[in-house]
Amino acid sequence: MSECLVCRADSTDVLLDFGPQPVSSHFIVSADAAVVEHGLALAFCKTCGVVQLAQPFPYKDLVPPYDWMTYREPEDHLDAVVERICALPGLSTDSTIAGITFKDATTLERMRKRGYSKIWSLDPREDLGATHRNSSIESIQAMLTPAKAAEIAARRGPVDLLIVRHIVEHAESPWRLMLALSTLLSRNGYMVIEVPDCAGNLKRQDYCMVWEEHAVYFTPETLPQVLPAAGCISRGQGIHPLPFEDVIVLYAQKAGSTAAAAVSKQAVKDNDRLVREYANAFDNWTSRYRSALANLVADGRRLAAYGAGHLSSAFLNLHGLSDLFVFVVDDTPHKQGLFLPKSGLPIVPRDRLTADRVSACLLGLTPQIEEKVIANNPQFVRGGGKFYSMFVDSQRSIRGLV
Repeated sequence: MSECLVCRADSTDVLLDFGPQPVSSHFIVSADAAVVEHGLALAFCKTCGVVQLAQPFPYKDLVPPYDWMTYREPEDHLDAVVERICALPGLSTDSTIAGITFKDATTLERMRKRGYSKIWSLDPREDLGATHRNSSIESIQAMLTPAKAAEIAARRGPVDLLIVRHIVEHAESPWRLMLALSTLLSRNGYMVIEVPDCAGNLKRQDYCMVWEEHAVYFTPETLPQVLPAAGCISRGQGIHPLPFEDVIVLYAQKAGSTAAAAVSKQAVKDNDRLVREYANAFDNWTSRYRSALANLVADGRRLAAYGAGHLSSAFLNLHGLSDLFVFVVDDTPHKQGLFLPKSGLPIVPRDRLTADRVSACLLGLTPQIEEKVIANNPQFVRGGGKFYSMFVDSQRSIRGLV
């Protein structure tokens, strides 16, 4: 047993241990270059029902080594989110609004267009004292302590609304981050928290969900468990469907209460069963994947992956399947010529699919852009090349072959 990252109860069980894993964004310059690895394991809290890493990676080891790296989040739902924000009681165009990371910029811009002008964003260097030029989400979640938040609130003034998109799941200490966020809020202020909804991938038993940068894996039932640390209560939530992973948006208000958020014993029990089934099925799926992929490389045929990101790394490294692949294609010029950490697979441009006579390619990009990727590779398709997908939630899923 160890302390839960969210509720701090000593009631977590380690259910799935992937062994030592690298930081997937730390591409290497040669196949045999040394990489920093840490143990990666999923645990479950029997008190609050939250799935989490047994031990989050140290945030300093997560800082991207390249300044060209960035992450994009889905945004098609943001108009609906802003509509709901503007209807929150007591919020007006005189209210002060702040964003925590660069991921909040487009939401803040939507608020500006609605007439809200008192808007600012946290700056990792000026507000938190970050010194690494590439410091981002991984550093903000650790450096925004309650004491630092108090300094910022004293200098900038408290805010009536905080936009908090896709950072809470990165927090190595969610209760500390939530307390810091609450410190930035005015009395009765709101915060809007957005995180991935992991329920679908748990049910589908898709292990690409697991990422060393995500310390916590929420579902709609468990996300409100972060609120007591902030003295906040829920004012409702929305679930926005997307391929691979839906997103949950939780609307919370500062109320001073530190009582545990309501989570039914049945919900914890159901999540416990779901996560244990997820963990117990891993070895079986790994074996079935290897068998299906081995058939694709029989008789001298060659297999490639497409997308040198954390999703491909999870599939290749967690399942231990990289030996079946010759390289990884990526359309980002900066990545080409580098190698995936741990697997050592070279990252190459897409013309190598035909030049190297690859017969099948496994897509490691989210399902909503698979059609675009295939359309960009007509010569490979005309030559008989086949595209499959690493993801269960895809019509091309490799599970169709197992």
